[in-house]
Amino acid sequence: MSTQNQPPPQAVANLPIMETVLAAFASVAGQLGLLAKAAKGAFVLLLGASLLSLALPGGGNVGFFMILISLAATTIFGLNWCRVMLLGPQGLPRRSLSWGQPHWRFLGFGLLLFLITMLASIPLSIVGSVLASIFGMAPSAGDLGAALGLTFTLVLIGMLYVLGRLGFVFPAVAVEENYSLGLAWRHTAGQGFRLTAALFIAGLPLVVAQLLLTDLLLQGLLGLSFSDMMPTMPLPDGSLPPAAPPAAGTPPAEPASLFAVIVFNLISAVINFLCFAVIFSLLCIAFRTCTGWVPAGGGNLPAEAPGDSDADDEEPRH
Repeated sequence: MSTQNQPPPQAVANLPIMETVLAAFASVAGQLGLLAKAAKGAFVLLLGASLLSLALPGGGNVGFFMILISLAATTIFGLNWCRVMLLGPQGLPRRSLSWGQPHWRFLGFGLLLFLITMLASIPLSIVGSVLASIFGMAPSAGDLGAALGLTFTLVLIGMLYVLGRLGFVFPAVAVEENYSLGLAWRHTAGQGFRLTAALFIAGLPLVVAQLLLTDLLLQGLLGLSFSDMMPTMPLPDGSLPPAAPPAAGTPPAEPASLFAVIVFNLISAVINFLCFAVIFSLLCIAFRTCTGWVPAGGGNLPAEAPGDSDADDEEPRH
């Protein structure tokens, strides 16, 4: 940051793509002890919620309860890890399950970005369908897989672009900066491609690894596979296909034990925390690079002055 302790009008440096990705993975691999401390409270929260859900009556209420707990756990972990990345070990809160105003802001920005990405996916899906039709990949041409693949790729890139351009709110809020989406958009001006590429390069192996590990856990602990969990697609006449008969001599599948379900959920939580840690690390590194942020008393990035716009390139007022 400058000696005037004011937010820059735009990115102060270009983001090196591969260096940022490698640094994000290295920051997680080299600080597993701190990672465990940052995730301790969130992990305990998920464990307690999983045990409590067993005593609750089944139905949609349990699913909604677990979604809320997962959001709270991700908020606690994400805020803790961003503080570690920007402030070091001393940035960890003293209480593992502490919750304050920064957590509410962190969660609020997370829900807002989720809503923005969902809204952005609508026009991108339409564009993908139009392009698929132009290139002869429409469902009527018998190439539904290619059409869905193109549409999914466009939607994914759009979601990563939104996360890259607006994701600086997470590290900023974690260190209690008075930050806004407008400042995030301004500080990533000219860096949209670099941020999207970095998130894609980092996220792709994470998604593949998570899918493979989840498949192994499903088969090893629950005796299921991804195909068993996918909804059955109706036939052209609207009817559902008949279930395939079990192979001769195959014993009937036994329901998964309660212990196996809990172990599956907890291992899945650890995998999720590792993946989130890489993404939050990348955002923190990019935040430092593009804003020049350094820890200092009193904060470094005051809120935008009234009347400032995202396209304004003038120096902020004192």
